[in-house]
Amino acid sequence: MRALVSVYNKQGVADFLKKIQHEIDLEVIATDGTYFHLNKNGVKVINLSSITNFPEILNGRVKSLHPSIYGGILFNRKIKDHQDEINDLNIKEIDLVICNLYPFKEIISKEDFIHEEAIENIDIGGVSMIRAAAKNYSDVLVITDPSDYDLVLNKIIDSSISENERSGFAKKAFNYTADYDFQIAKYFEPAEKNSVESLLNYKIQFKEDLRYGENPHQKGSIYSFKDSKFGIANSRQLNGKEMSYSNYLDADSAFLVSNSFDKNCVSIIKHTNPCGLSVNDNQLQAFNDAVKGDPISAFGGIIGFNSELTLEVAELISQSFYEVIIAPSYNELALNKLKEKKSIRIIQAEYQSEAKPLVRSISGGILIQSSNLIDNYEFKYVTKKQPSKTQIEDMIFSWKLASFIKSNAIVLAKNNTLIGMGAGQPNRLMSVKIAGEVAGEESEGSVLASDAFFPFPDAVEMAVDLGVNCIVQPGGSINDEKVIDVANNNNISMVFTEQRRFLH
Repeated sequence: MRALVSVYNKQGVADFLKKIQHEIDLEVIATDGTYFHLNKNGVKVINLSSITNFPEILNGRVKSLHPSIYGGILFNRKIKDHQDEINDLNIKEIDLVICNLYPFKEIISKEDFIHEEAIENIDIGGVSMIRAAAKNYSDVLVITDPSDYDLVLNKIIDSSISENERSGFAKKAFNYTADYDFQIAKYFEPAEKNSVESLLNYKIQFKEDLRYGENPHQKGSIYSFKDSKFGIANSRQLNGKEMSYSNYLDADSAFLVSNSFDKNCVSIIKHTNPCGLSVNDNQLQAFNDAVKGDPISAFGGIIGFNSELTLEVAELISQSFYEVIIAPSYNELALNKLKEKKSIRIIQAEYQSEAKPLVRSISGGILIQSSNLIDNYEFKYVTKKQPSKTQIEDMIFSWKLASFIKSNAIVLAKNNTLIGMGAGQPNRLMSVKIAGEVAGEESEGSVLASDAFFPFPDAVEMAVDLGVNCIVQPGGSINDEKVIDVANNNNISMVFTEQRRFLH
């Protein structure tokens, strides 16, 4: 048996090869750096240059790219002409390729790296070697991950590696080089393109199959971005039944909306829409206010927190039924209390603000748009009456919240708490009506936020009837003046954001 070894990460490779050589006849060929490491650590090894009769050149830029090496990797043992040609040229077959690559990604992740250093860490021969071995996987076993050494050790010794296993290692090898090339391509992309075009080729990894998709007759799976440790896709489940497709969607909504606020925020989600949400210095108060906003809808909901969950809140949660709890961390006693309910799904997820592009699939393709994160709150005051300081706080709160509710979205808020919302209605008037019905008497003195302009004054007239005394909306309708007149005539304040917040 003959092995070709060229590794940047030399962890465990010498011991691995020595164990094989102790059991079977294994000839090991290695490139210069790997050769010196193996020789120093007791592996019987031949320098690759003695096989090619050509030294490494250009400071190691050219090492293994030689017909005597690639012929030994690529020839098909089942084709007689290949065998005859190899014999005529006195090329020996290579049965095992162990290779990993220069640390390009690690280099460019350093704060102080220079461009020349990045270029020198673009591996050429290693990628070619891996791809050649993976292409001929039926005859050549390719290993790119040191963690696989123990897995294949005994199977190499007793020649028991199956065709399916060889294919699996080939797949892993091609994924490895694909990701490597992707990182290089991303490095060379103009900064303004990097966020969108890179997303189309972003490396994702399978996490798990779900019980089913959004409905029982649909299949569902979850994947995560390979290089990300944040977000719901990379969360840890600490308790409860397995997460469903819908659970993940709702959990993501709870996670994102809760973490968009700086103070303690508690969100309660149903069908991706916040039905309860409150922000407060005190987490217990925020939870109570969030539930109070719509106690009927809160039952069976998904709850999101942006701060460590306390025991006193966990005790209240355990008194009712909720599907999923999401928080960045849990007080130990709080976690134990929640775990008393075996079925409740407890999720721990880290948050990092990322203005990544949003992707939606459509028939025949995809849609990509930039993030809808709000980065400023510059209001245009358009009515005679100006909002108070408290109303401005509620306007900021409700305007931010409106961007997380399906259009047409209406938010009624008071004291940094959602007291009523209308979502997903084909006309804005209906959303106002629904929000008012949910809020009931609490709508008196509230702030109303609309994710888009009012095309007619009728919705503002309805808001006045509900007791709303301040409105925040984008503006931009041809009937803006009529809408403003209604506000002025009823002595309520109104501001324009000049930004729409549709969510479909």
